[in-house]
Amino acid sequence: MPAYATLGYGLPAAIGAKVAAPERAVVCVAGDGALMFAIQELATAVEQGLDLVVVCVDNGGYAEIKQNEADRGIAPIGVDLHQPDWAALGRAFGGHGTRVEAATELAAAVREAITGGGVHVVHVPLAIFADRR
Repeated sequence: MPAYATLGYGLPAAIGAKVAAPERAVVCVAGDGALMFAIQELATAVEQGLDLVVVCVDNGGYAEIKQNEADRGIAPIGVDLHQPDWAALGRAFGGHGTRVEAATELAAAVREAITGGGVHVVHVPLAIFADRR
């Protein structure tokens, strides 16, 4: 979605996809910055009793915009975000929350969330991939 400047579109679109095809597994993959634009929609998904997985890929803010600023010699402005505890946030909205601590845990965490039912937030700190080559 970054090519179309639609930050925040992923979660509402995933909810729409699940409503349109409730028998299908729906997984929203969104960056932390984009997810903050529509985080309240977790409440909607829980209220509607949806089975929905949200994978939050956390790079600490708006990494693409930060890179664009760096490429133009601009000091980073407003691109490093304060991060909530994403797993706890999923639980706070009435869903489930998991933090992935290692890259090797990601696939299992997503599979478990898909089969677990309800709304799941899977927090994936991008730093866990730093040592992988």
